[in-house]
Amino acid sequence: MNYPYKKGYWETKDHKVIKIVDMETSHIKNTINYLKKHRDFYDEYYNLGFCDDDDFESFDYEDNSELVDRKIEELEAELNRRNEA
Repeated sequence: MNYPYKKGYWETKDHKVIKIVDMETSHIKNTINYLKKHRDFYDEYYNLGFCDDDDFESFDYEDNSELVDRKIEELEAELNRRNEA
């Protein structure tokens, strides 16, 4: 998906970076629901090039689901701060 993790910020689908504290409450709730359904949001895939013997592309994968958990915690903390949890 190519969204870098930035503590305290959320990057929208049109790649606008906003502070979590500036997000509408409904946007925060929708984002939490989205991240719960897309545990691979911050995962990364790397193209390692072509393999010689099989002539196909090789990829490496990095599971960053812990970043999804951190972002959900950040968003929930903001809801708690607003007494909206």
